[in-house]
Amino acid sequence: MKILKVKVDTPTRLNKYLSEQGVISRRAADKLITDGLVNINNKTAILGDKVKTGDEVSLKKVETPLLYALYYKPRGEITGRVEGLPGCEPVGRLDKESEGLLLYTNDYRVVDAVLNPKNGREKEYEVKIREKATPRVITILKRGIKTQEAEYAPVKSIQIYGEGYNLRIIITEGKKHEIRRMLNALNLTVLSLKRVRIMSFVSHGLKSGVAHILTDRQKETLLKECGIEN
Repeated sequence: MKILKVKVDTPTRLNKYLSEQGVISRRAADKLITDGLVNINNKTAILGDKVKTGDEVSLKKVETPLLYALYYKPRGEITGRVEGLPGCEPVGRLDKESEGLLLYTNDYRVVDAVLNPKNGREKEYEVKIREKATPRVITILKRGIKTQEAEYAPVKSIQIYGEGYNLRIIITEGKKHEIRRMLNALNLTVLSLKRVRIMSFVSHGLKSGVAHILTDRQKETLLKECGIEN
């Protein structure tokens, strides 16, 4: 039995509250509610119920303990579930032709903290391009760009090196294919794209295709950077 004392600004749907508390996903919460395994103030909850400050929520069954892991996705692999990380989902994705760092967890507080662009969490990429980049690329991407697919916020940082054929880009947004589409709009062809950092966590030292479970110290760092009280 797990008991939660509710503290929210406004009445919140029960499944959303449980997800934001990092207990279980919304989908998993709906299943527990449907099975009659969640109570609000000692009354069996039903789908659509909301909770308010002062309520007491109790769960008769809770999913797997919270897990946090880093994973280096090799190029050519589709982002998805990883062996040894039951119930964990990737926090954001990398397309098949990209490689690099992914964060996996079943703590949905972390998912929101990292992916919500309002929070400004940094993701850093190394990009090799076919055409030579000019200072104009820096000017445009630092003020934001609108493509056929979407409008993209200004990049936080961009550096050109390697005689103009390499870029180091830091973004805080993370829309689908964001870097590829921004560069394509500037007539730059991406030859390789690698994510090397998420917040303070880096890909250096990770073995490709193998999950690294965060140590207690790394977990504390992650939660602190996400503004989450452990």
